[in-house]
Amino acid sequence: MTLTFDQSDIPLAEGQEMITALQAVVEAERARVFFEGADDTDRSMIEGAFWKTFEGEAAQGGVILLRLWCLIDALQTRRLKTRLFDRGFAFLEAAVAAAGDLRLNLDWGFAPQKLIWAIDQAETLQRVRQQSRVEMHVAHPQQMEADLAA
Repeated sequence: MTLTFDQSDIPLAEGQEMITALQAVVEAERARVFFEGADDTDRSMIEGAFWKTFEGEAAQGGVILLRLWCLIDALQTRRLKTRLFDRGFAFLEAAVAAAGDLRLNLDWGFAPQKLIWAIDQAETLQRVRQQSRVEMHVAHPQQMEADLAA
């Protein structure tokens, strides 16, 4: 089955699928692409690492990689690069999650302000989840010990 899509509206990708792409960047030891952009060698190495671990349909994998490359391009803007330097990995994880959910046009890339808003929303969601885990562990310390042992 062949998946075709309109280049002005790329299909969405699940957050976990986008995290797979982030893990491929780390596995390929090319995390600098988020700060400096990606050249052909970087793209080749990241794509190789991605396809080794990705288990879905090839067309969906292509969508995920398209979204990753557009995110990397968007992160080269001054505002997003500053946020990346200030917030570190938590920002990057939120950015990858947001990149899976936003409308993407291949001609224009992500709408920068909408990407910033989506990243802010994803970071807020991360903080709420983290706070909930902390509160649960305070209320049930034996559960924290079990979680740490696992």
